[in-house]
Amino acid sequence: MQNETAKQQEAGAMVDLPLLEVKGLSVSLGGDQILDDVHLEVAPGSIHALIGPNGAGKTTLIRSLMGGMPHRGTIRFRFRKSGRIGYVPQLLEFDHSVPITVGDFITIMLQDSPIFISGIKKMRPHVQQILAATESDHLIDRLIGGLSGGEIRRVFLAQALAPLPELLLLDEPASNVDEQGALLFEQILLRLKDEHGLTILMVGHDTRMILRLADLVTSVNCRVTFSGAPTELEDAEKMAGLFKTAVLPGERASGGPH
Repeated sequence: MQNETAKQQEAGAMVDLPLLEVKGLSVSLGGDQILDDVHLEVAPGSIHALIGPNGAGKTTLIRSLMGGMPHRGTIRFRFRKSGRIGYVPQLLEFDHSVPITVGDFITIMLQDSPIFISGIKKMRPHVQQILAATESDHLIDRLIGGLSGGEIRRVFLAQALAPLPELLLLDEPASNVDEQGALLFEQILLRLKDEHGLTILMVGHDTRMILRLADLVTSVNCRVTFSGAPTELEDAEKMAGLFKTAVLPGERASGGPH
């Protein structure tokens, strides 16, 4: 009984702790300071937006979280469930001339080894279910090279959700997506958060999407320049200032403007 009580108390304490905690993260590339002493906390079950001008280090931060960037400082995850991280990159690069359908693509991504046509047919119901999570199941027989920007985003999101991650990283989810596609993407993200308690950290430039979706916002321009509720950024001039200019490499090194 005592052990069970201790476990319950530990679980209760975890609820109040951030799922992701970044302390003093710094990244240097080629002598330039890309990120300098960045601190970030992402609460479990929240949508947290990373904003800032182009070249300010946001994508570098995401890559550091995924272990793909040498860095100094501490990155700590406090996973409660699967411990899996899903990722949808900003640039979805692939050969548009390859005659591969959406269904084939998802099937291949699910496999650890080559799969034959018979295997693709056998997995079709499962693939349809995966695509349905992002309202993309009707695209299963479409050539992936012929999809619109919004359709491609939803297909890649479906792939990132199979199996369901505990933390989802999105780099510019509204990039090259029309307004209708962006709104549909927002609805999907809100449903994932509400139904599955998914924690989402997204890099964004679409201020309307950020104001509608985000629970908290952190602005990065080499360093953290703002952290707080999106309602604090409803002033258009203040929001524009956070996107205005990336800190230049020389300014990073000399402790220039934030």
